[in-house]
Amino acid sequence: MKFDRAQLEQDLRAWIGPLCEAVAPTGFEDEAEELVRSLLADTGLSFETDNLHNLIVHRPGKGPKVAVVAHLDEIGLIVRHIDSRGFLWIETLAGVQPQQLFGKHVVVKTETGHVDGVVNHINPGRPAPCAVMPQDLNDFFVDVGASSRAEAEELGIEVGNPISIQYPTLFLGKGGRLVAGKALDDRACVYQLIELTRLLAEDPEGPDFYAIFSTQEETGGRGAIVAAENLRPDIAIALDMSLSTDLPAFPDRRFVNRMGDGASIKVLDRSKGAACGLIADRDIVRGMKAVAKERNIPYQIEAYTAGATDASVMQTRGGGIRCGGIQIPMRYVHSYEVAAISDILDSLELLYFYVRGL
Repeated sequence: MKFDRAQLEQDLRAWIGPLCEAVAPTGFEDEAEELVRSLLADTGLSFETDNLHNLIVHRPGKGPKVAVVAHLDEIGLIVRHIDSRGFLWIETLAGVQPQQLFGKHVVVKTETGHVDGVVNHINPGRPAPCAVMPQDLNDFFVDVGASSRAEAEELGIEVGNPISIQYPTLFLGKGGRLVAGKALDDRACVYQLIELTRLLAEDPEGPDFYAIFSTQEETGGRGAIVAAENLRPDIAIALDMSLSTDLPAFPDRRFVNRMGDGASIKVLDRSKGAACGLIADRDIVRGMKAVAKERNIPYQIEAYTAGATDASVMQTRGGGIRCGGIQIPMRYVHSYEVAAISDILDSLELLYFYVRGL
């Protein structure tokens, strides 16, 4: 299987909608996992799940043990309480901000299926305005159309059900050059890892390769920690998003990456208020730059300390793992996310030829 960019773009346009629309909040990733399994079913490779439900696909090879990780989970909500009138009161599953919730379509994932709902605030605008942005979620609720707790329960809803915030997948701009949707962080990278695995499955070259479709990244990289301890790879590469800061009124001094300018090679990240963060292995960074220059792949550099990836929690596990990352510049992260098709494919090309050469 050669690197056929036209075919890979065709796959992207066909698969990204189902991948993004899978309801898989952090800790409840089974729908996304099942879809990945189906897209890799014809490769003949071995599949394994560990105790944190990471999906691990192995392609034996020579040379170093290389793991590439993309997380299956998305930010979301969880049912905390069902009141007597059938309204659902909620807690967050990872990084949901209040401004993301007013009037949004949501899906409650139950044991028997999906239930549609609308999330809103006790002051939804009319009859009572919300003059100041709420600072927490205590006054937000989900309306699923039930008139009582019993009716909500008849729909299959119970405390502890996860909730996904829904955004339809769209292609924007001339020729549909941009994709917009829910959970592009990190399903665009899940797409890349699926394609990388398919490419390597039919390629006699390349290292001993493990594809890790990880869980619970949005709550501190818990799945990646377990996978790193179990596998102890020599090299790990995390696939995730980078902030695209080509936005109105955004000051140049705070620039991170620009959408449409190519793959983003990670040098530095960190979660604010935590020790968790990555200083990428310098040889990995050099190697990625060399591949990009050799193949004329446009690339950028990310050195940014307001977000971390699975690589940041893998680096110090198992006696130390050489880690790096390839990012997709993305607008409106953790909201209605937007990315450039060209950046997704540039990142995939860089990833494939870097990993194949290890």
